Amino acid sequence: MKNTALVQSKVPLEIKESAERILNDFGLDISTAIRMFLIKVKQTQSIPFTIGYNNPSNEFTDNLLALQKDIDNDTNVLHFSDNQEGFDYLKSLMK
Repeated sequence: MKNTALVQSKVPLEIKESAERILNDFGLDISTAIRMFLIKVKQTQSIPFTIGYNNPSNEFTDNLLALQKDIDNDTNVLHFSDNQEGFDYLKSLMK
């Protein structure tokens, strides 16, 4: 490839080997995965995953509990006469 740069990083061996096994299941090697990550950073102008102090599993649980509360109180809930009406609504959101 023209105009390429070498990117190196030191990581604990256990993390590298674990990541390699997982990536291999997807047919990827580490270099390709890193290239994909950097391309996504460029495309989105952001880090393509959530980072922070919140425990993702707690955030997920909190969202599920809020959703359950909405369902119980029938607030922020859409009702459709049948599945097709629901699917049509979802398709309209993707336009």
